Amino acid sequence: MSDLRIGIDLSHAERNAIAMRERLIALRTKYALGPYEYCKEVSIAPGVLPYSHPVIRLHTDLFTETALLANYLHEQLHWYVTWYSHKHTDQWRAVWAALEQRYPDPPIGRGEGADTGASTHLHLIVNWLEIEALSRLIGAEAARAHVANLHYYRWIYASVIRDWQALKGLYASHQLVPILPAHEMSPEDLALAARMNEA
Repeated sequence: MSDLRIGIDLSHAERNAIAMRERLIALRTKYALGPYEYCKEVSIAPGVLPYSHPVIRLHTDLFTETALLANYLHEQLHWYVTWYSHKHTDQWRAVWAALEQRYPDPPIGRGEGADTGASTHLHLIVNWLEIEALSRLIGAEAARAHVANLHYYRWIYASVIRDWQALKGLYASHQLVPILPAHEMSPEDLALAARMNEA
């Protein structure tokens, strides 16, 4: 029988999570985030990967205001894309086909792409929307400078910036943009946005 006593101290993790919650509350006061808040439930936990569904999940390692703002917008815009894919299924398929044709062999993982080829294609949409929304809040130069220094999705962000106008034309031609504000969505629209997967 061991005489070793092992305790668990989560006080530091709890303090970090509380501090992150306060920072997010402050951001919502500083910026007009309402148009991009399709999900009204956020979970904050140390050591988790940010995720969008079924509720927005954020971690506590977002050290700058811009990083927190960008990550929050990114996960909210996953909800927007999910809504669009179910609301405008034919146009969604057309956008997807155009992305597959333009980027037939996207990178996977290794800091360049997402976990799968399909997820990399998906993030060519979500990351474009993230930069668009972030630019409206802090300016295009600051938004692009932020994503240029990230250690993940490097190829995706670089492709979005390089092909900005072409992608804007593609998304606009299929009514993916301009981004429909959350307050203009019906309860049925928001229920579509809450689905776990795109169409």
